Amino acid sequence: MHLLQLLKRHRMLIGLIVVALALRVWYWSINPLWPQYSNADDGDYYRRALRLAVTGNYVDDAWLIRPPFHVWVFAAWIKLGLLLGQPPTFGVRLIQAFHVLLGVVMVPLCYGLAARLFTSPQANRAGLIFAALWAVWFPFIELPVTLFSEPIYLFLFAVHLWLLLRFEETEHKRYLVLAGLVLGMAALTRSPALYALAFAVPWLVLRFWQKRPHAIAQAGWRLGLQHAARQSLVPLALLAACTFVVVLPWTVRNYIEYRHIILVDTLGPINLWLDLDEAGARDAKINQLQALPQADRQDYATAQVKAILREDPLRPFRNVWPTFRHIWKAQYVEDFWIKRSFFTRPLRAAAPLGLLGDLLWVVFSFAGVAGLLHPRTDRPFKALVALWLLYSLATVLVFHVEPRYLLSIWLLLGLYAAWTPSQGWSWIADLRGRRGGWWRSWLVYGALAAVALLIVTYRNYPRILARGVQREWAMLQGNRAYAQGDFAAAEEAYRAALAANPGFVDTEIALALALRAQGQPQQAIAVLTPQGSRRSILLEGLFRRALTEDEDARGLLRTIEQRTGEDTQRWALAHVPVEPRETLVLGDDALDLGYIAGFAGAERVGERSYRWLSGNGAVVLPLTEPLVAGAELQIEMAAPIALSGVVEVL
Repeated sequence: MHLLQLLKRHRMLIGLIVVALALRVWYWSINPLWPQYSNADDGDYYRRALRLAVTGNYVDDAWLIRPPFHVWVFAAWIKLGLLLGQPPTFGVRLIQAFHVLLGVVMVPLCYGLAARLFTSPQANRAGLIFAALWAVWFPFIELPVTLFSEPIYLFLFAVHLWLLLRFEETEHKRYLVLAGLVLGMAALTRSPALYALAFAVPWLVLRFWQKRPHAIAQAGWRLGLQHAARQSLVPLALLAACTFVVVLPWTVRNYIEYRHIILVDTLGPINLWLDLDEAGARDAKINQLQALPQADRQDYATAQVKAILREDPLRPFRNVWPTFRHIWKAQYVEDFWIKRSFFTRPLRAAAPLGLLGDLLWVVFSFAGVAGLLHPRTDRPFKALVALWLLYSLATVLVFHVEPRYLLSIWLLLGLYAAWTPSQGWSWIADLRGRRGGWWRSWLVYGALAAVALLIVTYRNYPRILARGVQREWAMLQGNRAYAQGDFAAAEEAYRAALAANPGFVDTEIALALALRAQGQPQQAIAVLTPQGSRRSILLEGLFRRALTEDEDARGLLRTIEQRTGEDTQRWALAHVPVEPRETLVLGDDALDLGYIAGFAGAERVGERSYRWLSGNGAVVLPLTEPLVAGAELQIEMAAPIALSGVVEVL
């Protein structure tokens, strides 16, 4: 009976949990993760986690020292998959399932954060609004399908905030202990989490200032401030001690390994040095770092940063304004209609969620700014949130904007955005009726006007949407014609799409495939932007193979499988028209792409090339003419190690 009452009381929250789970599982089903084919951060995390799972040895990244906690977690899931007798890719699926679980658990966690932060009668409503935002907003839905540190970090960050709120409510020190331990894990996932210790100082001081005894309050502000500072020392020391209990063993490991004091990682100075110059200088700088011993790279980067700042102290701020404006973009519209490619993301299938997400972004940007600046949300905890927001903004402005770097900003802004609609229109009436606080009213209204100006002036959204609809309609027509085998009609439609949105790489790829299907590989190469995307490089290589330009094809294809971020073999087999042939050498600098699936990367021993079979594989040979009776199929295979089962050839 009690359970039924509990379910009935929280039926809306349970419904949001179900919605969050369904949306994340659906998006996972259309966007599988392939980190083994990536040379970006996710590929590095996967390879180091796999090595840890198989050998028990943790190895740092090749050119810098990264936080380790998420790699440990990934390795644990990969190890579990291996113990179950499954390949490492099964461990990747377990990691994604774990990320989905974290995303679902975040729904009640978001509810708890907002409901505890806003103690008004509408606190429950604010909690449900924040939980709903987490459940249905597209950037949060997309988060679990990545192999980055953000899913784990954002969860730990939210738990840390919730524990601090619990301490503020109850004054039970066990919540500070837990908050410190969680913060330590968060710091070993993303080292800037350690700034939380500094941000906790004004929160604790303001909290004890508000609770100071009447006699001390009567004695003046200076004595009150001294009292609040003294009262804050023990909680702050406890929080810091529990944080460093988790962090310091890793620091000791770094000292033993490198004879340098490296608290968590070397990312800060190195990334700052990389971002202080033009993007074109990035690879050259990385090569400089890789020529140095790992232990010396942080000091070298720090010295370079100091030299740059001595010469030009304002260098970090030269792009602040355009970067700040970029923060207020409509994220899905940016990805779908502004960027030059989808970069293998299924954005077209996710369009309803993505466009809804941009509308939600506009709403909660206004609501979040209003809630954050409104006097009715004032409490000591706001100081901690404000410092986190300012730090996160400063980091993005000095470095560069990526959606995953904005997640903590979105989370905190969304938290305060939940308060504003929960109050109905009373928050406006309260601003009007507040005596002596006219400046707070003008601050709120001025900030809202500034946000409106930033959003409206950043892009010409009506023009972008009109052009984008033309492109998508033409793409729909082209895809339909291509599926029906009418490649000439598909070509015409794709050219119309390219005219509506010139330079869009995915349209170029579709047009090139239509031309290749008509037997025009040279014309197909001509429509591709050189190095436009990894798929563009792949197609150019395959088309040059069709023109028997094998050496040029080798140069394009040799390393492509390790860089595409997707299963290149299966994509090429499914989408690329290939020339008929009667013989195929596996490997051969990836000249076999388009005919195979289910194999490992190409390898070579002497003059012989080969591929390992990865579970179930396929070799598809379109023959020049049908096989005749008595024809033979010859397959050369080798098993240099003992096999645990039978190899079937079907």
